[in-house]
Amino acid sequence: MTIALIVYLVFLLLIAVRSARRVKDVPDFFVARKGASAKAVAGSLVATILGGSAVIGAVDSGARLGGAASWFMLVGALGLLALIPFAGRAYSHGKYALPDLVENLYGKGPRLVASVVIPVAWTGIVAAQIIAAAKLLMTFTPMGYTTAAIVAAAVFTGYTLAGGQLSILRTDFFQACLIIAGLLLVAGFALFGVGGPSVGFADSLLSGSSAPAFPFSTNFSPFDLFLLVLTYGTTYTAGPDIFSRMFCAKDVATAKKGIAFAACTLIPVAFVIGFLAVYGAGLGDVSGARITAIADKVLPPFLIPLFALALLSVVLSSADTTLLSSSVIICGLFGVEKRSAGVARARIVILLNGIVALLLALVFTDIIGTLLLALAVYAGAFTVPILWGLLGLRAKPRFVAAAIVAGGALALAGKLCPALPGTLGAHTGDILMVAAFAVNAIILAFGRVSK
Repeated sequence: MTIALIVYLVFLLLIAVRSARRVKDVPDFFVARKGASAKAVAGSLVATILGGSAVIGAVDSGARLGGAASWFMLVGALGLLALIPFAGRAYSHGKYALPDLVENLYGKGPRLVASVVIPVAWTGIVAAQIIAAAKLLMTFTPMGYTTAAIVAAAVFTGYTLAGGQLSILRTDFFQACLIIAGLLLVAGFALFGVGGPSVGFADSLLSGSSAPAFPFSTNFSPFDLFLLVLTYGTTYTAGPDIFSRMFCAKDVATAKKGIAFAACTLIPVAFVIGFLAVYGAGLGDVSGARITAIADKVLPPFLIPLFALALLSVVLSSADTTLLSSSVIICGLFGVEKRSAGVARARIVILLNGIVALLLALVFTDIIGTLLLALAVYAGAFTVPILWGLLGLRAKPRFVAAAIVAGGALALAGKLCPALPGTLGAHTGDILMVAAFAVNAIILAFGRVSK
């Protein structure tokens, strides 16, 4: 396992070094010269979306959600499909990152707010990837959590600052294929291996309390799905990482094809993840990531290293994109892209951003909780203003800024608010989450202006 891991990391390092030599200016580093094909865009989207927090975290949630864990990716696919009608306008208004789009839609004031709020939320998502990587390394190596988190952060931070977007696009398609192959491999052995599904798995399918079935259960209601669409699915329609992939495409048609291919790929993968979540619930208590416990149980020993590399790709392919997206936005806040040493300064920003994410990962160790907290803040703040602008509507800049701040604050309060006494009080957090979107839209409506 150690040899395979070293070979894989050296392979990625060589790609990063080669890409770094091709980076001549900021457009190369930030958007890969806007020359990506539909295949590259789709591969990068799939690799980014199937991040550690999506795969490892979703399977870990199997004991609570069971087959309903499929909704994480199904909602993501739905969000991508919803983006296609807006892709043309978004591509024409964007440059390097989402705040560029916000500025072209509303002005510099809202851009400033976006440039501050998004990196804060996205650093939390980078931390979720570090958490996932650390749990993975703990399973396959004797490392403790702290050591594993530091190693993981050092690997993908160094890889990202070396080659930027060029190296990310070069490896994402390969990593997407490796991730999907790994998931299909372990699911196939779990379902069709020697002896077929275990007794524990069969019991978990029959027992709604231990592993609820798809689509809903007492632990995941239609209202929970509604909230997941609001706080998770909408980030695939109006999220920084998604737009950063789209801005790399060579034209609008290419961007739309890449988005459509990615969405169609995610749908079957979603049910594979749901199957693994239910299977994992039947294993009882496990140490480390539950998906690795499944692999240990069903895969022949000689295939374990291959699956471990697939899981490592899960983390790296999402972590590098998320880290770069956040860092590009910070660079725009300080005008780094306009300076002669823009690439060097961008690499410094990436390094500092990675260190902050690592510190967060050392404090918070819940993957899904960390992910959904960060995404909820972003979704409550930006989904409505971005879609409002892409629909051709306009609002005064100060109202847009107020909507972003109010929506983000309410969403954060909704995620952090403890359950209060009474039936209604138990849903206080959910009410605040829904209110974030409603208040956001109301403020924009009051500030609406004609074209």
